[in-house]
Amino acid sequence: MNDTTIAQARLSIREPIPEIFEAYYLLSAAADAHLHGQSRTAETLFAKANMPEVYEWAWADWQKPSLNIRIPKPENDTIKLPKIDLDPVRAPSRLTKRAVVDRDGYCCRYCGIPVIDADIRKLLHKLYPEAVPWVSSAPEKQHAAFSCFWLQFDHVIPHSHGGRSDEENVVISCALCNFGKLDYTVKQLDIADPRERTPAPNLWDGLERLRGCG
Repeated sequence: MNDTTIAQARLSIREPIPEIFEAYYLLSAAADAHLHGQSRTAETLFAKANMPEVYEWAWADWQKPSLNIRIPKPENDTIKLPKIDLDPVRAPSRLTKRAVVDRDGYCCRYCGIPVIDADIRKLLHKLYPEAVPWVSSAPEKQHAAFSCFWLQFDHVIPHSHGGRSDEENVVISCALCNFGKLDYTVKQLDIADPRERTPAPNLWDGLERLRGCG
């Protein structure tokens, strides 16, 4: 596939909306305020980033992944394999995850939005429980931006189709692009294979600067 084809292909299940990047700036500013001891300002900014538009963007296509299929049975696609033929390692190892983060940075390889490790969200929920709400059993009671930006490790070729849990097949993704993709193939979803384009350079640290500062 050449660069022109890649540029014209649909890159993700849903194109990001402006509110996502507004939430990104709010979270970044909140993190900086926290690091400077301005906890009241940080709390206000974290609360502002909890935007209903961001929740709706992510949850609409995350809730029913089967609705994201555009081509049910593409030609020359991979198929589900018997369990005995699958990679016995279902989840990427710690070393693989580190290598994937080092390669991809803290941005989804599909839609390009920023992502944040769950450990950072858990820390901020403890520090700012009102501004960063999180009820695991109730998505509507979770902080919209942290839910949307939830860092995932996605198997481009689904594990159920024989995809390996290694650096060659695993990419960084946001929650929507991972859960909305489920175990369907990029051909079924009619999106470009993210491995066929170079990771976009970015300076976003995924709020890792907050790790250990609680």
